[in-house]
Formats: sequence, C-alpha cells, structure tokens
Amino acid sequence: MKIEDRFYIIGVDGGASKTRGILFTDEGETIASIIDKGSNVSVNGEVAATRIYDMIKNLCSVAEIPTEYVDAVGLGLAGSSSQDGRDMVFGKLDNIKLSQRTIIMNDDEAAFVLGCLGDFGILVTVGTGINCMSRIAGGKTVRQAGKGHDQGDRGSGYWIGRQALLNLTLNETSVLGDQDLEEIMSVFLKHVEEEEYQVAIEKLNESDDAVSIIAGIAESIIELAEKGNEVALSIMQEATHAVSEYIIALTDELEYNENHIVLSGNGSVIRNDFFRKSLNDDLRFNFPDIKWTFSSISPAYGAGILAAKLHDVEVKISDIVKGDALAPA
Repeated sequence: MKIEDRFYIIGVDGGASKTRGILFTDEGETIASIIDKGSNVSVNGEVAATRIYDMIKNLCSVAEIPTEYVDAVGLGLAGSSSQDGRDMVFGKLDNIKLSQRTIIMNDDEAAFVLGCLGDFGILVTVGTGINCMSRIAGGKTVRQAGKGHDQGDRGSGYWIGRQALLNLTLNETSVLGDQDLEEIMSVFLKHVEEEEYQVAIEKLNESDDAVSIIAGIAESIIELAEKGNEVALSIMQEATHAVSEYIIALTDELEYNENHIVLSGNGSVIRNDFFRKSLNDDLRFNFPDIKWTFSSISPAYGAGILAAKLHDVEVKISDIVKGDALAPA
C-alpha cells in the first residue's frame, strides 16, 4: 500500500503542563509521537498555537509524510473555550492547509471517549486543571469544575501547588524551625532549581510557563502528605474534599441514586494512589462501592478518533491497544 493511500490521523492532547501529539492510522497503527510543554490556548494562545503547529509539522517529519497527506486532526486542548485561542490555532494551521481538516475540542472530551465507553460512567480529570464530566440520555454533556486555574477551581494540581506556595509566603519568616514548612520549601526550590525563595518567586512570576511550574509541585506535596507532613496533608485533604464535592454535584445533576459508582480517572494527580484513597474516603458516605477505571492509552488518541468520525472513519480502540499505542500522558 502506498503511503498516500492510507488514512492518516493526528491527535493532540494539550494540557496546561504537557502536550502529547500522536500520528496514527485508521487501522490503529501508531507511526509517530511527540511530547512538548503545555498548550492551554486560554492562558497563552500565541505560544500554544505555535507549539501545536510545530508539533504537527514535526510528527509528519518523523513519519516522513507530507502534511497534505494528513486526513484528520483532532485537538483536545485545555482552554479550548477561548475563541481568540482557537482562532490563533486555526490561523497557524492555515499555513499548512490543515485547518479545514481540524477540529478543536476540550481536552476532557478526548479523554471521555477512551475512559467512558458507551458514555457510561463519570470522567474525573485531575492534573494541572480539574474537570468532572458525564453524559445524560440524549447525549447532553454535564460538567462540574473546569472553569480554569484562575477562576476558582479547587483541588487541581495547580491549586495544590499554589496553596503550598501561599503557605510559604504567609509564613516566610517562620519557615526555619518548622519542619513541615522547611520540607515544602525544599521541594519547591529543588523543583525550580533555585536556592533563594524570593528569587524563585520573582522568576516564576515572569515565566510564561508559571501555571505548569506551580502544578508540577503537586506531586511532591502529595508525597509529603503521605509521609505525614501536616501542612501538605491539610492541603491535599482540602483538595480531595473539593473534588468529591464536584463529583457529588455531578451525580445530583445526573439524578444518580445508586450506592455504587464507576469513575474514570484522567490526569497525573488522580492517578496517585494516596490522593485517590483520600478522595474515596470523602465519597464513601455517598457511594460505599467505588470502582476506578483508567484508559491504557493517551487521550491524544481520543481526539484523533473524534476527528476521524467526522470523515465517517471509525477507528477501533482495540486496534490501537493491540498496536504500538502509547501509555497515558
């Protein structure tokens, strides 16, 4: 078969901290993959649009195919509700004549395709950002959270990192001698590769990637919480309580009254066992029987699958899993 006779799909999962792009075929064969920094189009649209544009060109270069051979492009992007950000992305893709073959969706839509097969269950995304999503009869989408890191969303990786920094800032004069705060200070300075707190904060405030940098602290804060750091534990428990409230509010919208519940996890924070155990403890009163599921492949495939559907091309998830599929981002 000639390369031009195959149906080529590009899927992109663009979060605030990390972007994964995958080029694959309708037969489920993965041909190329690339990981780059975040591409939240509402935070920094121009930078995000350029990263997505460069990623698509690089995927084609790695696969050794011209960009005009790409049949469908699905972009699952954080901040996709930003019209200005979407316009910037489409404007970039006009340069390689792909805008007409591209759809942009929220990044949770791409994850939902893989994690909630048949529209069954609730998708719980907790990474840099947070979003809880499900569908009711007739295909209507219902959501909780997902407003954005600067719009009051609680419980996300960014929120955890920000709360840790807030504790350091408010107690800066008393950090020394307080073991819990010293541990948090240590992981932060190590994370940003600085020695002085004020210097680190000043550079952070000037960085285009401040959101992802702050969110990157979350994993270390959760580890400290598991080891008994009281400040970190308080932050994490407040975070999981917020996530549980979003889930319960979503089940109220769904008019879901069962004792059991199926939750599909997506994102680096929700994959943490200790974080999830704390969340389960918060949910247990409402749902004594909780089952978690996780997709074995990246949401980038989900974005590509949805794009292919617009061309009446069905891609089987089972074919992707059988092939050289990539683990979740």
